Amino acid sequence: MKGTAILFAAGLTLLLSGPALAADPSYGNKSSGTTGATAPAEKPGAMAMPHHVTGNVVSVDKKTNSVSIKDTKGKEYTLVADGDTVAELSRLKVGDEVKATYKKDKDQMVATKITTVAATNTRTK
Repeated sequence: MKGTAILFAAGLTLLLSGPALAADPSYGNKSSGTTGATAPAEKPGAMAMPHHVTGNVVSVDKKTNSVSIKDTKGKEYTLVADGDTVAELSRLKVGDEVKATYKKDKDQMVATKITTVAATNTRTK
């Protein structure tokens, strides 16, 4: 009976310590240094709700892989590019009109798609 109690206690300890180790960001982190540049954001989970914003580019920060967009109501959004959209940042310029799709992930908005809006041709008669 004493051996069963010891096994139960050991199993319970292992069961409870696993999530604590998984939540520790330094556990298993083998990176040997940083280059100063921020890596692209990870893709949000499949269950994250997509959001859309249309507006003008206010700024592009290639160091943090982010773009700031001001919509027609004057609200400014700062989106962090994911791995697939980070290449699109290099072609954006301040003042470009863009449509962006993003998902909220923890405390940031992660851009999953950014497209420039084609200028509309107006005909004069």
